[in-house]
Amino acid sequence: MMSMPLSAQVNHHAQRNPGKVALIEGLRKLTYAELNEQAQAGAVFLQEKGILPGHRVAILAPSSIDWIVSYLAIQYCGATAVPLNSKLTPADIAAEVSLTEPSLVLVHPDMDEELAANIPRECKVLLGGDSNHSHESLFQRFRGLAPDVVVERTQTQVILFTGGTTGVQKGVMLSHENIFWNTLQLVIDTEMHEDDVTVLATPLHHAGALVIWLIPHLYLGATAVILPQYSTEGLLEVIARDKVTNGWTPPSMTRDILTHPLSRSLDLSSFQRWYVAGGPFPARDRDEMKALIPGVKIVYQYGLTEAGVMVTVLKDKDYHLAPNSIGRPFMNCDVKILREDLSDAAVGEVGEIAVRSPSLMQGYYNRPDATAEAFHDGWLRTGDLGAMDELGFISFHDRLKDMVKTGGFNVYSQEVEAILQRHPAVREAAVFGMPSEQWGEEVVAVVVVRDGETASEADILGFGKEHLSRYKVPKRIFFLSYEELPVNYSGKIVKKELRERFRGNAA
Repeated sequence: MMSMPLSAQVNHHAQRNPGKVALIEGLRKLTYAELNEQAQAGAVFLQEKGILPGHRVAILAPSSIDWIVSYLAIQYCGATAVPLNSKLTPADIAAEVSLTEPSLVLVHPDMDEELAANIPRECKVLLGGDSNHSHESLFQRFRGLAPDVVVERTQTQVILFTGGTTGVQKGVMLSHENIFWNTLQLVIDTEMHEDDVTVLATPLHHAGALVIWLIPHLYLGATAVILPQYSTEGLLEVIARDKVTNGWTPPSMTRDILTHPLSRSLDLSSFQRWYVAGGPFPARDRDEMKALIPGVKIVYQYGLTEAGVMVTVLKDKDYHLAPNSIGRPFMNCDVKILREDLSDAAVGEVGEIAVRSPSLMQGYYNRPDATAEAFHDGWLRTGDLGAMDELGFISFHDRLKDMVKTGGFNVYSQEVEAILQRHPAVREAAVFGMPSEQWGEEVVAVVVVRDGETASEADILGFGKEHLSRYKVPKRIFFLSYEELPVNYSGKIVKKELRERFRGNAA
């Protein structure tokens, strides 16, 4: 049954365990039977609008149960979902629509009118709220009907936009088969199971919430809790109220939890597996997580949308073997390290991380040039630098684009960040290069100080000189409050914005 496309698997759970709660959003709950019936009704509506297998249907809406019903309705009629990021500018959203040319764009009434203003009127459908196309009215109109469509595994299930922190957006195409293999790897290597209750704390348009958390739990017949708008307080309350068993937080969000007073007063004992991914993960944070929830298993992961999504995992039981690594490849994922000439690097040698897996993307939508550049002999070139040890554990060094070349030396920003975050007063650190007449580039750092702590530039630089080679020590330290730090929807610091903000300020 696991080889079925997502729509068939949800339908299977609706027959097998119809009363099982599939989705929770606040006080609203939807069983698998209700989810299946509403998604089928939505699919019939889409067919009435002319949607055929292979068509693209975009979603511009906040994370919610209705968002998921819409996504599944697209799957049930064999179409391809195109989730749009409602946090983008109207021009960026229009560019994504222009790139993918969807037949329909499902727009929730809560979206600002300006966001959807540039979407062609002929393909825009207002879905939700009090409109005639609300989920409730559609459910009543098409209740009991089901689309007669065979969904093939090789069909594109979703196009996800990715530009990381560079700002250059491309549409990653993932097939039903790609997403199935990613699901299989997560279920086996991170111990997901049907009794899980996971929390989706990041937006559903992002690969993290959608492909790594929601879809695997729907495949398993487990329960997913949606947090429409992230707040640390809201996340902690949901974990306690709904007895959440697992969830993912990027490192910055993890530190939000560790420092929030509610984390000490609420019962978080149901939380069995805490997944972390998306940036440097200091040992200090891990120790505090273990102290906060005794017995919790901490799973540190690395992946990228193009890989569909997960690549490596550092399991809780393996932490002592390689505490500074991003783990070993998932069970159906091969990883190697490439030199600049694309030959295989030796054990311990730093090079570009390359991945081969059945979960790898089909390619970038309508970008054959970019797709060709991303692959080498069937291996996905990640654009990330790392090294593999003799046990197969991989240490992450940097994004190729974030590596600083200063005075003839290569400096890996994440290495410097990891050192600076050991300073007792430092909460966040972002390291990047700035133009320098003397060095070509010079290393600079932006630091966020922990609440209640103080630190000067001299303090941080002195600490760096104690633990880093001279050429790796930042030339300048800039201080920001946590609220000023540019963080994207997946919890990553946007270094591009920091470079622009401090351009011309370097020494």
